[in-house]
Amino acid sequence: MYKIPDSLKSEISAFAKHVHDFRNGEIEAVKFKAIRVPMGIYEQRVNGTFMVRVRCAAGMITPTQLKEVALLAQKEGTEPIHITTRQEIQLHNVKLEQAPGILEQLYRLGLSSRGGGGNTVRNIMASEDAGIAKDEIFNVTPYALSLTNTLIAESDSWSLPRKYKIAFAGNDSDNANATFSDLGLIATIRSGEKGFKVYIGGGLGSKPTAGFKLSDFVPATDLLYVGEALKVLFSEHGNRRNRHKARIRYIFYKLGEERVFELFYEIFNRLKAEGKYELELPEVHQSLKEGQVIDYNSESKLFGKWLKRYVKEQNQSGLYSVEVPFNQGMVKTETFIRLAEFLAPLGEDVIRFTMRQNILLRNIPGQLLESLYQELNDLGVEVDLPRILNSLVACAGADTCRLGICLSRGASSAIKKSLSGISEAQLDELSDINVNLSGCPNSCGQHSIAQLGFYGKASRNDRLYPAYYVVAGGQTGDNRARLASKYGEINSRDLPQFTTQLLEKWSVKKSHFSDFNDYLDREGKTDVEELLTSFETIPSFGDDKNYYFDWGAEEIFTLTGKGAAECSAGMFDMIDFDRDAILDIQKGIEHTNDQELINKSLYGIVYHASRMLLVTRGIEPSNREEIFTSFIQSFILEGHISQEFEPVVKLALTNPEASFVKHRAIVYDLATSVIDLYNNMDDSLQFKAQNEVQKVNKPEAEIPSGKRFKDFRGVACPMNFVKTKIELSTMKSGELLEILLDDGAPIKNVPGSVRNEGHHVLEEKKTENFWSVLIRKQ
Repeated sequence: MYKIPDSLKSEISAFAKHVHDFRNGEIEAVKFKAIRVPMGIYEQRVNGTFMVRVRCAAGMITPTQLKEVALLAQKEGTEPIHITTRQEIQLHNVKLEQAPGILEQLYRLGLSSRGGGGNTVRNIMASEDAGIAKDEIFNVTPYALSLTNTLIAESDSWSLPRKYKIAFAGNDSDNANATFSDLGLIATIRSGEKGFKVYIGGGLGSKPTAGFKLSDFVPATDLLYVGEALKVLFSEHGNRRNRHKARIRYIFYKLGEERVFELFYEIFNRLKAEGKYELELPEVHQSLKEGQVIDYNSESKLFGKWLKRYVKEQNQSGLYSVEVPFNQGMVKTETFIRLAEFLAPLGEDVIRFTMRQNILLRNIPGQLLESLYQELNDLGVEVDLPRILNSLVACAGADTCRLGICLSRGASSAIKKSLSGISEAQLDELSDINVNLSGCPNSCGQHSIAQLGFYGKASRNDRLYPAYYVVAGGQTGDNRARLASKYGEINSRDLPQFTTQLLEKWSVKKSHFSDFNDYLDREGKTDVEELLTSFETIPSFGDDKNYYFDWGAEEIFTLTGKGAAECSAGMFDMIDFDRDAILDIQKGIEHTNDQELINKSLYGIVYHASRMLLVTRGIEPSNREEIFTSFIQSFILEGHISQEFEPVVKLALTNPEASFVKHRAIVYDLATSVIDLYNNMDDSLQFKAQNEVQKVNKPEAEIPSGKRFKDFRGVACPMNFVKTKIELSTMKSGELLEILLDDGAPIKNVPGSVRNEGHHVLEEKKTENFWSVLIRKQ
C-alpha cells in the first residue's frame, strides 16, 4: 500500500477548522471550495451533500481496509459505495459536518482522500492484473506505489495548474490507459534492464489526444525523476488562467512536441544532477496459498459458465483471478463487509479495483472458487449474467454530478435491459467489447477510448430533449492508440435499441474480423450510419412525451440544475442543432429531383441559418417572423453577414411558400457564411472582422464607463448567461456590472459560468426572491 504523508494529520485538523469557520460564515464559499476540493471532497448535485473520493493507488485496498471503509460508510449513512473508472472508491451523500471525521477515520486505516480532486496529483493507476498476468513484462505495482509515495509527500503536488494523471501498464496492450494519461509508463526490458516506454500529454475530456511518445526506454531507476520533471514542467508552463486549457496536452498544442520535449529534458537533467531521488520499491505483502488447478468443464452448468466468463488462470500455478461485477460500480456496504471477511484469510494483496468499475480478485486458490461463487451468489452479485451485461461503464452523469447533461446511468441500465432480450450465446460473443457512457463531453465514463461510446448532449426540435453523440473505434496500446471517431447522434430514448441492433449485427459478422475495430474500419461504419439514419425521426411532444424525458427521470428534460460550466454547453447545443440541421437538409436533397421537396428544404436552410446565431446576441425569437427580422437587424445590418443575402431572407419572411429553387446557390452561400461566422467566433461571442462585409449605416455606439446594470429576472438558463456575456464583451477591464437573477437555476449557474470565463464575481446578494450579482470584468 502507499505511505501516508507525515503532513496529512495536521492538514485534516486544519480542514476541520475550515469546515467550522465556513459553517459559521467566516469563510466565503469560493475560498472554502478551493480548500475543500483538493482534499477530495466534491459537492454533489443536491446542494449541501458531498462525496469523498478515496485514493487507492494501483487500485489496491486490503480486505481489512475495505471492511472498515464499508463499516464507516454504514455508520455515517453514506451508502452505497461507488467504484470509479480510476480504480478508487467514493463515499456519497456526505454532510459537510461529517467530512472531517470521515477523513480522520480514513487516516487511521492508512487511506487518504487528499488529491482526490482539484489541481493535484490524482490517483495513480496500474494494470489491474499487474503481478499475475501471464503476458506482462514485469510487475508495475511497486513502481506505481513508489511514485505515489514520492509525489504525494511533496507540497507542490497540491498546487498545479490542473490535475496530473499517471498510469502504469504491464505490457504494450496497455490495459491501464497509459497512452491517454498525462504521464503514461509501459513496462519494457532492454538488455536485461527494466524500464519504461514513456508517453506524456495524453488525456480525454475537451480536445482529447493520445500521449506524445517521449522515449522507447527510460531505465526504471529514473522513474522518480521522470514523474517529478513532468510535474515541474507542468507547474512552470501550464495555463493557470484558463482551467479549460490547463492540462499538459495544451502545452503541446501551444509550444509543439519538439519544444516540450526539450523543456522536459532540461528539467530532467537538472533534477538528476541534483541527485535528490532514489527509487525505493515498497514490498507488496502476498500470502500466497497453495492452489489446485481446476477443470473449466464443471459438472455444474451455472458454475461452469461463471468460470469461463469471469475467472482466469494467473501466472502462479493453481491461483486464479476473478472479476466481480457490480452494476455501475455501486456496491452496498454489507456486500463489501462480507466479501472482505471471506477474503481476509487470503492475505493483503487480493483486491484490485478495475477501470470498468468492478473488482478483480487475485490469488484465489482453485479449490476455493466454488465457495467464492456461492458467496457472491448469496451476496446478490449477478454472477450468472453474460459478461457484456456486467461490464457497461457509465459515469455518475446528471444523477449527482453538477456538470452532467444526461442521466448516463439510467441510459446504461436501459441498454442492459435491451441487450438482455437477445440470446445468451450472442451475449457471450460480445464479452470482449467495451461500451462506455458519459453524461457530458468530459469523458469521465471514458467514452473517447471505447470501442463503442456515447456522451450526453442537449438536442432540440421544438423543445429540448436528451441525446447522445455516438463514437466508436477507440483503443489503447503502444504505437496503436487512437481516439474513438464521432459518427453522429442518437436521441436518448432510442439509444438502447440502437446499441442492441448494432451489437447483434457485430455478433453475426464477428468471425470475419479480428475485433470490433477491424469491423468498423472495413464494414461497420456503414452499419452504424444506416442505423443512426433509421432513428433520426423524433416524435413531437404531443405524439410521444417519452422522448422528452431522460432515462430514469420523472421530470421533462431541461438544462436547469446543470452545473455552472454547462451554461455555455447549453448555448452551443442550440447552435449546433441548427448547424447540423442545415448540413442534414443539404445532404437530403443531394440526389433528388423532387422539386417540392427541394423547395421546402431550401426554405428550411434559410430558417435554420437565420436562427442559428441569434442566441449569441441574446435573442429568443418566439416565432418565424422574429427569427428573420432579428437576423436581418443583428447580422446583415450589423455587417456580420453580407447584404447580398437580405433579399432571400426577406423572401422567407414574407412568403415561405415562394420558389426558392432558383435561389439555391445563394441559399447555400448563406448557410456557408453563417457556419463560417460561427467557426470564427471567439470566446466572448464576438466575430472576427470580415473585409468583404460592410456594416450598414450604423454609427458606433459609445461604450459607457463605470458600473453597468442589467435586470435578467425572468430570463431562463442559458440565455441569462449569454446576455451577461454579451454585456461584458462591451466593457473595459476592471469595469463593474450588476445583474439581477431569479432564485434557483439562474443563481446556481450564472455566477459560476462567469467565473469560468475569468471574470471576478464580487458579491452575490439575495433580496426577497431574486439575487443581485456584482461582477468585475477581467
